Amino acid sequence: MPNSPRRREVLKYAGTAGAAVAVLGLPTAPPAAAATSDVAPGRREPAPLDIVVFGDTDSESAHQLTATLSDTVTGGLGQSARVLNPTSPASYWGGTLKFDVAVCPTGTTYVTVRLWGDDHDDTSDEAAAGTNMWRLQLFCEGKQVGYQDQGAVDSLDILDTAPRTPGRFFFHTLPLPEKMTAGKDKVTLEIRSMGRIWSYGQNASQLYRTMTAPSRGIYRLYTHTDPYFVPPKGEVQGPAPTPTARTGGEEILDAIAARVQKDQKNLLTTANPATLDGWAMQSLAEGWLWSGSPAYGKPEAIDRVLQAIDGRYLAWKADSTVLTGSDQQWQGFGRVGLVLALLWEHLGDRLDERVTGSPYAITNPGFESGAETPTAWQMPGWATAGGGTWVRDTTVSRSGSASLKLQVTTASGYSYVYSAPRTRIGQGTYKYGAWIKADGVTGAGAHIDPLFFDASGKLVGSDHKVYASKGTHDWEYVEFVFDTPTGATQMEMHLRLSGPGTAWFDDVTLVPPADTTTPVPPVRKDAYVDMLKSSRDYWRRHFPHYSNQAQICAIGLYQTNRGLKLLAPDLALPEDKARDYLYQSIGMVPYLGPEDKNGEPTKPLGDSYHQVTKAGLTRELGYVGSYGEVIDWLVMMYESVTRGYQGQDAPELRGHMIEMTKARGRFRVIDVDKDHHRISRIETVIGWRNEVYPGETAYASRTAWDSNPLMAAVVFKDPEIVGWTQEMVADGQLYPQLHLQAGHAWTRVGLNALRFLSHDWPEFQSLAARPGRIPTGWDQPDFVLTDEENGCVAVKNGTELFFASLYFRSRQGVNNYARIHHVTPVDQRSATVRERSAGTTDKTFTARDWVLWDYAINDPGAGHIPPGGFPPPGDTLHQALEGDVYHLAPVPDDIPDPTLGVHFDGVETMLVGRAPFYLCEYGDYLIAMNTSTDKTVTLPARQKFGPARDLATGKTVGAGDRPKLGPRSTLVLYRG
Repeated sequence: MPNSPRRREVLKYAGTAGAAVAVLGLPTAPPAAAATSDVAPGRREPAPLDIVVFGDTDSESAHQLTATLSDTVTGGLGQSARVLNPTSPASYWGGTLKFDVAVCPTGTTYVTVRLWGDDHDDTSDEAAAGTNMWRLQLFCEGKQVGYQDQGAVDSLDILDTAPRTPGRFFFHTLPLPEKMTAGKDKVTLEIRSMGRIWSYGQNASQLYRTMTAPSRGIYRLYTHTDPYFVPPKGEVQGPAPTPTARTGGEEILDAIAARVQKDQKNLLTTANPATLDGWAMQSLAEGWLWSGSPAYGKPEAIDRVLQAIDGRYLAWKADSTVLTGSDQQWQGFGRVGLVLALLWEHLGDRLDERVTGSPYAITNPGFESGAETPTAWQMPGWATAGGGTWVRDTTVSRSGSASLKLQVTTASGYSYVYSAPRTRIGQGTYKYGAWIKADGVTGAGAHIDPLFFDASGKLVGSDHKVYASKGTHDWEYVEFVFDTPTGATQMEMHLRLSGPGTAWFDDVTLVPPADTTTPVPPVRKDAYVDMLKSSRDYWRRHFPHYSNQAQICAIGLYQTNRGLKLLAPDLALPEDKARDYLYQSIGMVPYLGPEDKNGEPTKPLGDSYHQVTKAGLTRELGYVGSYGEVIDWLVMMYESVTRGYQGQDAPELRGHMIEMTKARGRFRVIDVDKDHHRISRIETVIGWRNEVYPGETAYASRTAWDSNPLMAAVVFKDPEIVGWTQEMVADGQLYPQLHLQAGHAWTRVGLNALRFLSHDWPEFQSLAARPGRIPTGWDQPDFVLTDEENGCVAVKNGTELFFASLYFRSRQGVNNYARIHHVTPVDQRSATVRERSAGTTDKTFTARDWVLWDYAINDPGAGHIPPGGFPPPGDTLHQALEGDVYHLAPVPDDIPDPTLGVHFDGVETMLVGRAPFYLCEYGDYLIAMNTSTDKTVTLPARQKFGPARDLATGKTVGAGDRPKLGPRSTLVLYRG
């Protein structure tokens, strides 16, 4: 059978579950050559094969170094280095270093680069979009080694907006392709500098950004044969930092408060409610509920929230992608259901009214909505030159409570205002009018002037001015009766005052022909039911498989169904069915995938695939750093059940979410920030997707578009999570994380800021002190966390942290690369190293000649992006790994197509890259991992590694002992 393990492998699987099998040798990955032939068992410190000291004339000469666009500098701790400069004119590629190094003719030769840990891109705040996040790429014999973005063999370096190891050097290790060093004692390497990559770019110009400033310093490069690099004795490293607590920064709270008040006032008075997005809609609803908001308890706030839903409804009816491809993504119209639940008891009879904001009517014709200026009216940019003013006047009105006041003080002055958005019209005779009041008007005077546009926005009719009387007079109606110009489909109403005086406008009118067929808007309740049911049913049939997407989609499904329970209970799914989507998305029950038209799950990943592992981590496909920080989605999910009208307790969700949050706490790196203040960061080095190095600040929950650092503590109130969050405050790392909430104008962030100010911050201050601390702190107990589904481990071992992904960026077959992050108080090592695996099938995938990515995106909508990504600018490059053969792992029989129906060449494929068994050795650590669900493995003897301690049990395992590993189990040995 094609999914059966290969019979010719030395590791053989017995045919029955639980049978013991022996691992005698694992030839699928070339073993590293020993530095000498007489290395004794146990701890080793092999010498490098070669060392290039950049900036040292003798070393550079000995290695025949050729530098292009490069300067020698004195950098960290007085050490010499080279920087690579941009081209002139600037381009994606910058300077280069080309040189010869010694390699081993057998086995794997590794390259390690030494970099200064204080270097970073300072063009933005930490965790923001820096513009100088330059990369360094390794080449061997003219071919690119690995991939420029998200490959298992990755860039030699990716600079970030935060320093990686302040005050110390760090090391990054990559393997050279064995076929390029086989039989050789020397190869030519090259380091090329390049600009920034934006991984989400939809074309080459968006992906590849120009390099405009020098690279970071490159200090030394080493070749060696042991995966674990040990620098020669005597090299300057930098001492372990002495961390201090950060102080100050509380003024950011005032900035957040000012931002929130400005947002709330704008949403209540100025913003056009018909154009509000989902976040703004919810922000105004939350403002109605919060006593600190100017919208608190005001009927007009509820009116505007419903007008926002109306606007979203009308936009959807005009464009179906408002549901299927909007900024709300997989959540669909979920926020509509949530907002209705939050405000349900206060809606009165508003749901019996018709949908407002018809595109066939002028918006805000009586100027009742607005603040200093009326909503949905604007002054053209060019009209400011007229010197006139325009305000919403609440002291003068013909009807209602406000009017538009235009005022001009000079003979040549003017004030022009127009309606926005444009109003749709048809053919026939329309009447356009307004009431105008004047005080001392001279010159041309006050007038209306409708302008006409075709469907593309081209002006097709203008200069239709109708003037009111000059001088001073009470309200006077002016009207323009006109046949729609040929080709016109939309109209702007311009209200103007030319010359000195003051004019007020009110009750602007647009009267269509008597026989018009302008659609009549539906009653709100009917429209909202249509929205919610359509969203729920669409996303049931498009339930995505990536963990974070599945969670967002499940939230939307639950929220839309909750809205239907209020509006049309007979159309709502039972509560247990709606909640099941939540359970699927966070691994409480198996993920069953999209449903067919009959509501039956299609089970694209079988009956037993879980979106979250038993260890509590999300799956995308393996461990992810930033993408795995889903606490914000967990909070949103939990509160979608518990908040609002008829909210329900959900202890099962809370308990599971707490365990997920705590699992992330084992993937934290405790270090110092750029000012040497203590900080906790996300472990990203071993992550699969769009990682940054170092990871973002995070203790419990982090700062992100939808997340703030306090929310996990105040919502779940778990003592350990509360303790972690209080530890963050004690470290002084709360305030630096709040600049996003204070400064980013996006409405999504505005909702986040409102939440922080109105709920999380005051609630957090009331929590009792808790002793819990981040588990990876040096003073915390040791632990071993293993996750066989994600193929990763996290270990705290005294003053060492050891993170490893054995299943690492292995997207089309088992690549036999492991990713390591080894951390001590003094240094950090990141490395892609060779490992051994067993249990794969006879099916294979051959690495392509691609240089950006090693895969095609698993998304049918990404067909415009070529497999492997867009080639970078400049000369055609070739991949050193091209032709490498990866055997596919077996997948469960109930998974019909692990590509999930996306068949691009090299597409990222589920499960085929996770081997049933891994054996990885790095320094004093040896990891044996059995990822299978039904096999028991017997380990081989490990005479060269020697006796070691099982870090989970504390027991010593002799070099000749052959322990058995049951299904889904891992052994972590340490010989220190």
